[in-house]
Amino acid sequence: MSFLTPWFLAGLGLLSIPIIIHLTHRQRSRVTVFPSLMFLRKLPFKTMNRRRIRHPLLFALRCIAVILLALAFSRPFFDTVAEMEAGSARDVVILLDVSASLGYEGRWEAALDSARAVLDGLGEGDRVAVATFDERARERVPLTLDLVAARDALADLATTDLGTRLEGGIQLAERILSESEDRTREVVLVSDFQRTGWEDGGRVRLPDGVALRAASVAPEEGANVALAEAAVRAAGDGRVRLLARLANMGDAAVEGLPVSLEIAGRTVATIPVDMPPRGAGTAVFDDLALPEGRSRGRLTIPEDGLAIDNAFRFVAAPEAGLRTLILENNRRASDGSLFLERALEIGDAPRIETSRTPATGLDAGALSSADFAILNDADLADAGRAGRLREWVSDGGGLLIVLGRDASMNRWSDAGLELLGAAPGSLVDAADGRRLSSLDYDHPVFELFSGPRSGDFSGARFDRFWSLEPGEGTVVVARFDSGEPALFEHSVGEGRVLVWTSTLDRYWNDLALQPVFLPFVHRLALHATGYREPERWIEAGGVLELAALVGTGGAGVAGVTELAGDEAEWVLVDPDGDRQPVDVGEGPTWIEFPRAGFYQVALRDDAGRAITVAVNPPITESDLAPVATERVVEAVAGVAPPAAGAAGENGAAADEETVPRRAELWWVLLVLAGLVLAVESVLANRWTRQRPVSGLAGA
Repeated sequence: MSFLTPWFLAGLGLLSIPIIIHLTHRQRSRVTVFPSLMFLRKLPFKTMNRRRIRHPLLFALRCIAVILLALAFSRPFFDTVAEMEAGSARDVVILLDVSASLGYEGRWEAALDSARAVLDGLGEGDRVAVATFDERARERVPLTLDLVAARDALADLATTDLGTRLEGGIQLAERILSESEDRTREVVLVSDFQRTGWEDGGRVRLPDGVALRAASVAPEEGANVALAEAAVRAAGDGRVRLLARLANMGDAAVEGLPVSLEIAGRTVATIPVDMPPRGAGTAVFDDLALPEGRSRGRLTIPEDGLAIDNAFRFVAAPEAGLRTLILENNRRASDGSLFLERALEIGDAPRIETSRTPATGLDAGALSSADFAILNDADLADAGRAGRLREWVSDGGGLLIVLGRDASMNRWSDAGLELLGAAPGSLVDAADGRRLSSLDYDHPVFELFSGPRSGDFSGARFDRFWSLEPGEGTVVVARFDSGEPALFEHSVGEGRVLVWTSTLDRYWNDLALQPVFLPFVHRLALHATGYREPERWIEAGGVLELAALVGTGGAGVAGVTELAGDEAEWVLVDPDGDRQPVDVGEGPTWIEFPRAGFYQVALRDDAGRAITVAVNPPITESDLAPVATERVVEAVAGVAPPAAGAAGENGAAADEETVPRRAELWWVLLVLAGLVLAVESVLANRWTRQRPVSGLAGA
């Protein structure tokens, strides 16, 4: 029998308290001086010595209750598996972590040594299975008596570039052992027990009768610096600014760490970066001229214990930006679009270029070069102008209609009202002011503001707006507190139309003075155009759809459709240069990228249509902080073992701990203690009523 919290056994020392009281207490007399004793009756005074216990049964019951309580809180348990199944043949699953973090200096060698030590400890008739896990769990060797096959499987293993998911490994081990009958079942878990890989692990649990042995290869200190992200921002004149973000996972500050940038295989610049303990840093590479097309970009830092995150790969391509055309009301002053223009031009993700033209002079040529158009406080009385605008939206353009004083709803043509998506409305003059009260935070325009302290629209006051009744097929995204729509949208062909029923300046409201104005206008532009930031890299283990990938690379989605079936000639070139065919079927074709590095998706014998894909390991693998081993074991096997020692220096050896399934007795002891105290109370009350005594009752 063992105890989980043996310190509670010190409570047995409390037994000395009732013994001392019973053996040392005496009733002492108190002398009171009276002037005369003639009116007092003389009684004999007796001294009662408590050296003799009058009720030994009550005394024994109280002592037993104290003993039971102390034992219950010390959490005793029996090693039921070891006692009941000792000497029987065993089925052992070696569950080995092969995630990217095991590449830290010394960890992988220590993990293999621990697994081989398990094989060395197997006896005659014992079977073993070998399984590995990273983000996915795999059975490498099924349960077998052939230990040579298990050793060969271990020799062929290597770490991957994927993340850690302990839960999947435990579930696989459970499935392997579910076929075992009349044998001792055991799982040996060899891992660095990364905290990031155990976030959801508490949901899994081994069945009763399965023992767990945990071997940790996490060193006492796991300092690491990782390249976390590369972001390309437009800087004007066709040049860009690149931001390299780093994470310091160690407890010591980092000073002057050199970060180098390579574009198309050529080192462009090196910048030193300082980082606080457990903090982040940024290297800013300004005024870069990127080559045309998609080039390979790479950030590097000096090697440390974990080499896989010392390089970050990305696709370097110039940012096209969004071209915005503001269709102005030529009856307004020249500053009627000032707030809109200034708000759109601020920012670089993406960079938005604006130009103005009178709405009355709109022609197809002005729209052909625009991605986004804003009809700012102007009407669509001319059917021809409305038709040209509708045709442009149908081809995929994004349009924002801003209604103001000169929108003149009664002048709109039928073609203009169809593009508006609503019937002619009336002007509302709200002297007491209206507020935005109903916003759809699931909508892409307002999704950015859904979190706490991310922006408040309720502070804006609206004195005038147009009250419209949206037509069929429109979606109302925001409403005023009086119920009228403030923002709604509908689709026209391949494009999208957004309608704002008040102005976007200071004329009818003060939204332009609120902190949310700038990001709100940007979100309107991005949603109307369907803009998505270019995917410059993905995480290892990610997948991409071939048609979308080829479209991004400029080859055109039609190229994939034309090459479906027997004519498919697409190949995937991995970071080592090995080529494998891509099976293109009738439906979507998904391509997996399991390793870090640069891949190419290309047509066979047509290098001109190759698309480069940059792949990096998950940043979660760079955080080497481990979860407490006993926490994992308690959650998986239902026990809380003593803390295991860490691995030796540089992770050369791993301490192991055997954790059997236990039969706990604490709740039985608590029930017995309660019964003893109940019996003691009944007896003490009965004996006290039958024979009252002075002093201490009952003993």
